[in-house]
Amino acid sequence: MIKSMTGYGRGEVKDEKGECLVEAKSVNHRFLEIKTKFPQKFAEIEDIVKRKIKENFSRGYFEVYVSFEGVNNSERELKLDMNLAKQYITAVEELKRELKIDGRAELNNILQLNGILKFEELDSDALESKAYIKFLENALEGAISSLKDMREKEGETLDRDITERLKIINDHTNILKSKQPELIDNFRNRFKERLNRMLEGKAIPDERLSEEVAIMAERGDVTEELIRLESHLGQFRQLLKEGGAVGRKLEFILQEMNRETNTIGSKAIDYLVSQQVIAIKGELEKIREQVQNIE
Repeated sequence: MIKSMTGYGRGEVKDEKGECLVEAKSVNHRFLEIKTKFPQKFAEIEDIVKRKIKENFSRGYFEVYVSFEGVNNSERELKLDMNLAKQYITAVEELKRELKIDGRAELNNILQLNGILKFEELDSDALESKAYIKFLENALEGAISSLKDMREKEGETLDRDITERLKIINDHTNILKSKQPELIDNFRNRFKERLNRMLEGKAIPDERLSEEVAIMAERGDVTEELIRLESHLGQFRQLLKEGGAVGRKLEFILQEMNRETNTIGSKAIDYLVSQQVIAIKGELEKIREQVQNIE
């Protein structure tokens, strides 16, 4: 199955801690190019996003938007400053000796002293990443999945349209093949009539007439071009059937089909040939527009 390079996908993950929204859209492009947009504090997720896109797509211009709401991307840990507590105890004991007073340091009193117990924010990459990268990966997976679905559906539409146009081109080539003998006879008759008018009724040697007709028939023979054109049509159909990332191959074969069609047009010795060539070129142009959007 061929795939379009045009599509849109959306993935959203939320729970009681927060939510992450990923929107991804793509359009046709000669290569693979990715543009990302997300809050500055989450800059390290760019590599994750680009890697996932490259793993799933081969061509297209992608824009990926990521947003977070309420995601707790840091953790707090209760810290005990044991050294400071020991210094407090030492200071109390020294104060008792110097002033010769009784009493002892109570635990509750020590714990209430400034700096003994405190909460610290943990900003290590490992802890910070766990909080929102899991959100990102799940939301990104959803966005990529829906984007793939849309590109595949668009690809099915392109396939149907191109296949129908290939049939039309094939019909025109069959007309050219079947009419080749008739075209030569028509040319012979027209050529003879023209000579008769020029020679004012004088006899025309059949040998000379046959020689001239043979020369023109050889110049106007498009059998080889038609054979190659039919071969290219077959290759084109086979690539459509195989699917995958075949856009560039289809573009190349299309160029060859245009080349053969132009050659047939340059050899035209009859209006019928010109008509068929014009019709074929019209269909090829429409196919070219469609192929530009195939991955």
